[in-house]
Amino acid sequence: YESAIRDLVIQKQVTEQDAASLEQDMKTRDGQLKLVRNWAASDKSISFKGFDLSAQDLKEADLSGADLREADLREADLSQANLEGANLTRANMFRTILRGANLRKTKIHEAYMREVVLEQADLSGSSLQGANLRAAFMDHAKLYRTDLDRANLKTVDLRFGDLRESYLRETNLEGAKLEGVNLTGALLVGANFSKADIESYEYSKAHQIENIILPGGQRYSRPTE
Repeated sequence: YESAIRDLVIQKQVTEQDAASLEQDMKTRDGQLKLVRNWAASDKSISFKGFDLSAQDLKEADLSGADLREADLREADLSQANLEGANLTRANMFRTILRGANLRKTKIHEAYMREVVLEQADLSGSSLQGANLRAAFMDHAKLYRTDLDRANLKTVDLRFGDLRESYLRETNLEGAKLEGVNLTGALLVGANFSKADIESYEYSKAHQIENIILPGGQRYSRPTE
């Protein structure tokens, strides 16, 4: 009986020490980085909301399903990282490097992603509603069935991007580089292609074309059959 009581006391002390250590880690940049790097091996119950991870090296990190809402990821390197199912709503991703990263089924609503590097990244099934990706580098990126509702992709480099069956409602693609882009089955509603580098045969593959702005500035809707 005394042995059992002693074990319970020790367990409580360890738990309290762990909680104090966690609380301390969450207050410092180094501590936050340690928690993020240990995400895959943890019970994944910690939220990284508002963490300062700017300019940190997180190459190949496993952050699948992580809560990164409002996190500061400016100029962080997440090349080849696994962020599948993560929540990046309102995150600051200015010049974040996500080359070749797995961002499938992520939620990236209203994130600031100006000049983000998403070359060869996979964003299939993700939602980027209202995200600002102005001047992003996204050539050969995969955005299959991606929600780009009201997203700002002005002057983005999306050459040879895969946007099959994606949703582009009031998406701003003004001045975008879209050579070789695949829009097969996409929904184009009010999308702005003004001054964009795209040929008619490329956007004509879309499932629906309603009130879009063509590269020359004209409004165009394809008659429904």
